[in-house]
Amino acid sequence: MATLLVAYAFLLLAVAVVLGTLSVYAWGRRDYSGGTALAVLLAGLSIWDLCAAAGVLTRGTELALFFAYGVFVGVMPAMAGLFAFALAYTDRDRYLGRRAVALLTVEPLVFFATLFVGPDGVIYRISGPADAGMYGWEITVGPVFWGHLVYSYALIAVSSALIIHYALVSGGLYRKQVYAVLLAIGLPWFGSVLSIFGDTSIELPPLLLAGTGLTLSWAFFRGRLLDISPVAYREVVESLNSAVFLVDTNDRIIEANDAGRQLLGGEPVVDQSIEDVLETSPDLLEKYRGLTDYDKETQTVIEQRDRFFDVQLTPLYDSHDTLVGRVFLVHEITDQKQRERELERRNQQLDQFAAVLSHDLRNPLNVASGRLALARERNDPDEFDRVEEAHERMSSLIDEVLAFARDEKTTELVELQLSALAKAAWGHVDTGEATLQIAGDREIIGDRDQLLQLFENVVRNSVEHGSTSSQPGANDSMEPAGTGVTIRVDATPDGFTISDDGPGVPPEEREEIFTHGVTSSESGTGLGLAIVQHVIESHGWTVEMTESRSGGAKLVVSGLETQPARPSETAS
Repeated sequence: MATLLVAYAFLLLAVAVVLGTLSVYAWGRRDYSGGTALAVLLAGLSIWDLCAAAGVLTRGTELALFFAYGVFVGVMPAMAGLFAFALAYTDRDRYLGRRAVALLTVEPLVFFATLFVGPDGVIYRISGPADAGMYGWEITVGPVFWGHLVYSYALIAVSSALIIHYALVSGGLYRKQVYAVLLAIGLPWFGSVLSIFGDTSIELPPLLLAGTGLTLSWAFFRGRLLDISPVAYREVVESLNSAVFLVDTNDRIIEANDAGRQLLGGEPVVDQSIEDVLETSPDLLEKYRGLTDYDKETQTVIEQRDRFFDVQLTPLYDSHDTLVGRVFLVHEITDQKQRERELERRNQQLDQFAAVLSHDLRNPLNVASGRLALARERNDPDEFDRVEEAHERMSSLIDEVLAFARDEKTTELVELQLSALAKAAWGHVDTGEATLQIAGDREIIGDRDQLLQLFENVVRNSVEHGSTSSQPGANDSMEPAGTGVTIRVDATPDGFTISDDGPGVPPEEREEIFTHGVTSSESGTGLGLAIVQHVIESHGWTVEMTESRSGGAKLVVSGLETQPARPSETAS
């Protein structure tokens, strides 16, 4: 018996030295979350084990009783430190304010006040020497001791409940650390049960609680348990808009945030194979299989049902550079892609800005040049009025083209007549011997300048491309590019049509005829009908290229307010 107690005492002394050293080390890192609580816990356990060892080594003497009372100097801060550490681990250390610390000091103050000034026997009653006792005395505990014991185990119970609750909701990310903490918190309960129901001649709680301190120290220093507390981690990851999946080396999901679960339909995904989970998203599964480079972060972009996702796969390594898993992050970038496409479209418009100016300004420039030549030849003042009108039209065109380049929508809506628009546009284009026919009339509500631009581009397109008698090189002279073409404007119940009797547009080219840069002429820019489509869409109408009765081109504009066409026959 004596040999066993001596061995037990020296074991306690060794453990006390280790715990004391760890306590100093933890205090030096008290700026870390949980560092102060761990230092207090280790210091209390060190004092507890030191006093217990000294009491055993001096058993049967008055000094042994002194050390028996000294055990409580270590027990009380140890219990408070364990409770504070549990709060820090579960991200509840905000509750550990001054009021909570003051409450934790009440029980120790009452206990030691009772010890020093209270009546004999309320804590311990010493009956006399005894060979069987660990301290060599027959000690009977009193009511204050039982109150202290209930209080201590209440703190252990609350600490255990906090940690166990976290273990149940933490998922797999901190599994090893949770197991370590659960082991640490379970040791004192095991020691208590063994002391109550077992036949032991020594006290196990000092050793088992020392095991608690050592286990928590390992988790804190080696596992960096509280660098970022698990609950704080979950709050951060759950707040992300990106879908986050933590996958182990067996491609099994061990953690997923709410955005990730919603991406996969809201079903539980933890502890399932990621390939099984991604079967409902084939594109995502294919990309995941393609991101198999474990040595570095890999990234790609996928498109799925008009949505775009940025997919990243990042390897996770432990402190020994061993691969332990991967972070699979999926971030939706649909809005970003749409902005990029819009920016690209606007840049294309700006690149074509100069070409649009030269294309549309050529009509009134040709008219002004021709009228100016006639004015010089005939000395007719009226011709100068025509030149002035052409210049005004050029100024208006510049404003309209600027609006087109900025993609502005129609703003000035007025009531217009189809026939009047056609005639006005005809006067702005060098039509040569071409003929205009207007069959029917109707009211149009729209922007006059933009609609003039529409008719001018269609007429010019027909004159330049529609005549069967156009000659090579005609565009380089003052003569019109096409002669003899007939252009017809018809009113329809929901819009109007503009047709000619030229060669028309092949069916396979009609869908792309409105695209920028598409032209059948070597000298053309391919912008005329693109401007036409822009004007029509800015009014909320639709346009289609078909074939006229004579086999030429026919532009069908629809979507206007339905109204009956009025008869009107005009030829130019």
